[in-house]
Amino acid sequence: MDEIFDTPLPDGQRTDIQICIFPHLKEFLTVDLRDDGVQVNLLNTDDIFSDRFFSSVEEEISISVKDQGDYPFAHLINLPLRLEEAVRETAMTFILEHLGVQLDDEEEFPTVVVYIISGGALAMHSDKVLEGLRSLLKDRSGNPAAGNWEEVLNRLITEENRILQELAHQDLSEAVQSDSPDYFTLWENRN
Repeated sequence: MDEIFDTPLPDGQRTDIQICIFPHLKEFLTVDLRDDGVQVNLLNTDDIFSDRFFSSVEEEISISVKDQGDYPFAHLINLPLRLEEAVRETAMTFILEHLGVQLDDEEEFPTVVVYIISGGALAMHSDKVLEGLRSLLKDRSGNPAAGNWEEVLNRLITEENRILQELAHQDLSEAVQSDSPDYFTLWENRN
């Protein structure tokens, strides 16, 4: 698991910034390796996804929707992908801007890797995920940063797992009550 969080890019280059997102939490971690040391930040989506962010997303979506080109049906078919890209690019821009990255200087533009920390692997192997994140912080920065962030990592992993369990329980309850769109049965008698 250690290798997952500290793998080199295809050309052997190491990433400059690593972003660890816990999809069901408002908080996320960034590990900035651009300078000699390492800078770990605990960020909150409330600070990133401001009114300015949503205005920018709306503008990008508007441009994507209206840009039909010569093939309007192909445009409509590909629209969900283009909207996802617009939202993802805008979110990345705002996160990097928050970290102080100069976005207009292409030579200084950092390499970024985003880790989505959730799902079955986290629920079953949270200790290995935690160890991989610890290793990332320790290998690049020495023990002090890893020690300082251990409690935060534990808390984020625990909270993400708790929410995943609640959602799984809710999905199961809805399926049993046949309130879920994923509900199915082999035998049903409606009389």
